Order: sequence, then structure tokens, then C-alpha cells
Amino acid sequence: MANEASILNNPTSIPEAVSTGYQRQNVNIVAARVGMDETVVIGGAGKCTLKVSGPVDVNGVLYTIDSEVEFALNIAGEYIIYLEDSIAGHLTPKITSQPGLFSADKNAHYTADGYRILNWLIQYKGANAIAYKVGRDRFETVITASGQWRCMFSQPYEIVMCGKGGNGGNAVYGASDYGGNGGGALTGHKKLYIEASDVWTAVFSAASGGTCSFANIANTLQAQNGYNGVTNVRDSATAGGSAHAGFDRVVAGKYGGFNSIDGRAFGGDSELGIGGETGKFLNTNNGGNGKGYGSGGGSGYVITATGIGGTGAPAVIIIRG
Repeated sequence: MANEASILNNPTSIPEAVSTGYQRQNVNIVAARVGMDETVVIGGAGKCTLKVSGPVDVNGVLYTIDSEVEFALNIAGEYIIYLEDSIAGHLTPKITSQPGLFSADKNAHYTADGYRILNWLIQYKGANAIAYKVGRDRFETVITASGQWRCMFSQPYEIVMCGKGGNGGNAVYGASDYGGNGGGALTGHKKLYIEASDVWTAVFSAASGGTCSFANIANTLQAQNGYNGVTNVRDSATAGGSAHAGFDRVVAGKYGGFNSIDGRAFGGDSELGIGGETGKFLNTNNGGNGKGYGSGGGSGYVITATGIGGTGAPAVIIIRG
């Protein structure tokens, strides 16, 4: 590896031949605007709007948005806006959920058909749409169920992945006053550059001590769930998740706490959530749910009936751009 960076010569301060002096100036002007996008997109209730704005570089030619364009959104998901060829000298903004590819020489994303994609990610969860300027705004894509995720823009990302918190254990009258508290799940962090259109597959497990995974062709990330609290066993700590693979750094889940005479014990914390309380602490038979992703549920408590332990928080993958 050598000589990967080259000079863009500055224009000279004294008059020179058109073929040399002006050429330097033109090269610098064009280089400064490659991939330029000064458009403005805003979100709204069931819609997003491309405002009158610009300019935006399209294949080396600058365009402006002369009229406001509103896009109705009906299906939850992530969207991008691209500029499709229209009559000569004009482009028509359109919206799609399909990502394109990054063109290094154009310093911008283009669709498979060669249409310029604006540097905006629109997230719609079924109510209000939010528009994020890629490269300027920090945005998050949260995944809580098994399935596939497709990257919309090529750039560095941080993946924060947490397993499922363990459920609190039941307690049966006459056997024990408490069940065990659920353990917290492991949380892992991974920073990497992901290309637009790259597909990742999430596989979530609800099993006690099971493993949740998130993977593409080159990477496999795995985070362990917390363990469920044991029925009718109060005097033992429940293990948190500790096994992992593929991360840059991890935070193990906390153990579910020991129950004491006054019930001041909790499900194990994860990095992203606080464990639920025991039923006795809540003055009920039912243990409290984990508060946040990957936290363990509190154990049940018995007076005259069976206590039901709280459910740990679901597994989650947060992709931060």
C-alpha cells in the first residue's frame, strides 16, 4: 500500500494560459461538490415531505428542488428518496424501501437503475415518520424479532446486541415463599462498516440461557440470554448471560439476586435494563417484569396462591448510524 492520496492543485495567483490556470480552478470546484446534497426532508404523521431546497449533485450536474413533494406512508419500515429521470432538465422525486449502492467516484448512493438517492433515511413505525440526514444525524434501527435487516446506506455502524432476560421463577404455597429471580442477559458492542444492500439475519431465542444471533456472510454476533429463576428455590442466585461471540466488547448480565426475608431482591440487570422486583416487594404474588432490554424478571411470592415470576425484556439489536 502506497500513494493512495493525490494532490488537487490549487489555482495559481497570477494569470496563466486557459488550458492550465482555469483547468485547476475547475477541477477544484467540481471536486468540492461531488456528492453534494443540500436538500431538506421532514417527517410527519403518516408522511414525509421533501421541501424546496438544494442543490444536489446528480452525476456531476447540480439540481434544485423547486416544488415541495409530499409522500404518504402506509407500511412501517425504512425509506429513501431518489430522483428519477423525467423530461429533459428535470428529475422526479420518488420514494422506495429498496436500498441502492454507494458509488465511490460519485460520493453518493444510486439505485440499481442509476438514479441518485438523497442522503436521507426516513423511519416510519406506523404513526409519525422521522427523517434523518445521513452523515449528520444519529439514528437507530431497533430489531426485536427474528428476521432480516437490509442496510440502507453504506457507512460505519455500531451494533448493540442484547440477549433476553431470564424469567422470574414461580413460587408454590407450602413449598417456598419465593421462586428465583431471573438473570440479566449479556450485551455486546460491535463497530464496523456496512455496505448498502448488505443483508443480516437476526435469530432470537427465548430459552433460559439460550443464544441470540445476528449475522451476515462475514460476521456472526452472538449474545447469551439470562437464565430463568428456579421454581420454589429462593436461596440461590440465578446466572446472567456470559457467553458471546464476534463483539469488540461485552458486558455480562448480572445475576438474579437472593431473596431475603423482606423480599428486597431483583431480577438481574443487563447493560440496557434494570431487573424486576419480587412479588413481595410489590405487595403482590406476581413478580415484576424486567425494565428495559435484557433485564431479568422478579420472582413470584406466595401468600395463598401461586406467584408468577416477571418476564424478562425481549432480546434486541440496535444499529446506530
